[in-house]
Amino acid sequence: MMNVHDFLQSQGDDFKKLSFKDLLFVHYRCPQEERYSALYTHLNYILYVIDGKKIFHHGDYFYPLNTGACAFIRKGGFHQERFFDKGWQVMAFFIPDHYLRSVVAEYQHSVGVRPLPRMTDEPVITLHVTELSHDFFHSMISYFLEPAGVPEPLVEMKVKEMMFLLLSDPENQALLAYLSRIDDKETSLREVMEANFLYNLSLDEFARITNRSLSAFKRDFLALYGMPPGKWLLQRRLDHAERLLLHSDKLVADVADECGFESQTHFNRVFKDRFGMAPLQYRGGKIEPER
Repeated sequence: MMNVHDFLQSQGDDFKKLSFKDLLFVHYRCPQEERYSALYTHLNYILYVIDGKKIFHHGDYFYPLNTGACAFIRKGGFHQERFFDKGWQVMAFFIPDHYLRSVVAEYQHSVGVRPLPRMTDEPVITLHVTELSHDFFHSMISYFLEPAGVPEPLVEMKVKEMMFLLLSDPENQALLAYLSRIDDKETSLREVMEANFLYNLSLDEFARITNRSLSAFKRDFLALYGMPPGKWLLQRRLDHAERLLLHSDKLVADVADECGFESQTHFNRVFKDRFGMAPLQYRGGKIEPER
């Protein structure tokens, strides 16, 4: 899977970028060539659609994002669906957890004290955008196009302005609820794993998403789940594959892909090791049409 943050950071002048320390803002048009792309990010980010349409998929959830839409994309994996008759011009604001925590601490009194909803488990939080917020995002275009660059302190001022506009909107309480819990490390590890175990991510990538070194990730995972992460991932993926084989008409190859296995050959082998027979036999031996 491709890390969308790292991809955008590595691109040339067609991708206009602003950065300050480990903040990254990017203004770009769609480079996606396939109808569906499997992506992940190790940083949460805010996406504002200047023009176009795409759909973000995560498991049974899907989120159509059209011109003028704004969303908070939680770190982890997702599939992105492109429409070839539509463009895709966006701004993406990648913000690390420690910075999000500091912004919430700074503005928690200014945005008003109100009962927060239960933190959502949805991977995408769609955001309400006021006229002021729309004006802010469109005003940012000129900053991206500034040939001499933008002073770093000004970049930081703009991200704080954006966060204040979004968090002070009562209709964005789901975002405030999520950000208020973002420093709970154990919860973060559990949430990341439960939300992303079906994606073909390496242990290094899972560790990066959870803000840990690989050794710390393995240690914390063992303490939380009582088994190594590789074993847990295999068990969860095979459990899900079994349910799909018994309760859906999906082809074995599609089941293997959906459950995060590198190939159908690998899936067939580990499935037989676990259940004593190949996936097709387990389903009942029905001959499948070729894709």
